[in-house]
Amino acid sequence: MSDILLEVENLKTQLPLEEGMLKAVDGVSFTLRRGETMGLVGESGCGKSMTVNSIMRLAPNYAEISGSVRYYPAAGAPVDITALDPYGQEIRAIRGGEISMIFQEPMTSFSPLHTIGNQILEAIRLHRTADKKEAVKIAIDILNRVGMSNPAQRLNEYPHQLSGGMRQRAMIAMALSSEPSLLIADEPTTALDVTVQAQVLQLMRDLQAEFGMSILYITHDLGVIARMVQVVAVMYLGRIVEFTDVDSLFYNPKHPYTSALIQSIPKIGKKSSARLESIRGAVPVPINRPPGCGFYPRCAAAIEGLCNRLDPPLTQIEDHHAAACFVYPEVVAAAEENAAEGVIHAN
Repeated sequence: MSDILLEVENLKTQLPLEEGMLKAVDGVSFTLRRGETMGLVGESGCGKSMTVNSIMRLAPNYAEISGSVRYYPAAGAPVDITALDPYGQEIRAIRGGEISMIFQEPMTSFSPLHTIGNQILEAIRLHRTADKKEAVKIAIDILNRVGMSNPAQRLNEYPHQLSGGMRQRAMIAMALSSEPSLLIADEPTTALDVTVQAQVLQLMRDLQAEFGMSILYITHDLGVIARMVQVVAVMYLGRIVEFTDVDSLFYNPKHPYTSALIQSIPKIGKKSSARLESIRGAVPVPINRPPGCGFYPRCAAAIEGLCNRLDPPLTQIEDHHAAACFVYPEVVAAAEENAAEGVIHAN
């Protein structure tokens, strides 16, 4: 059995709009191993959610997806998810069965017209057992495991009857009901208060240890990243600009964008009158984007004539540490090589 669970290579998701082509995901590549927890971090609008929606084949119908997403099941040959029919039987068996997802806002993700039990039982009967009595037992057991009080009673309640924390636990229960190999968690604690957030994070760690699954955690909260993950991919404008282990990210960041994100974290002991650090400007809309580094207009370390001319490729800088920034000679050499190859191919 392969140690690799998910292999994403040069994934691109483009949305044709009246204003031009929007590159929501622009050449994302990474590998996720079995039992590993990976974080996908960046500002709102950087392409995190669209990346995982593309992996799950939940992107809009008009989206143009290229590249490959190879899933390695415990038994059998690897499956290229991007080559599957998004409405076909094969992707439906993987989506929700082998790979489950916790969405950002459970109040809008659950159907308000059906009970919590009805929605969890549907997932169980689709992916695990067709027997209704056995499905009810599994549903009560998984709700109990995620710390839901009176799980048998909750099966008959509607989403609006539950608190935010309880809805989030119900969403986690539904995602775990099929015993997936990979759990994708897209900002699962955004709408929760700090106490409930801590409980949900600890719950996910405990359940990961119990089920032995991998987790792909999407967030803009670096505090959550520090607590939850082993490796981190930092995204900006649809691309991964830094990839490393979580300790290196905080103690030895390589990309100016990563450094700026870390500097913007509020610090204990700082004078109340002192201003919080911020990143100047805003993430540009990735429509008909010009050549060069996407962070160039906001970067204090930008090199005129280089950063605004060539695209910096994600390049290995140190062992297990890659970055896409021209302050490193390795990245400059890789970009010039790519540019030369492009000229050759064009001719």
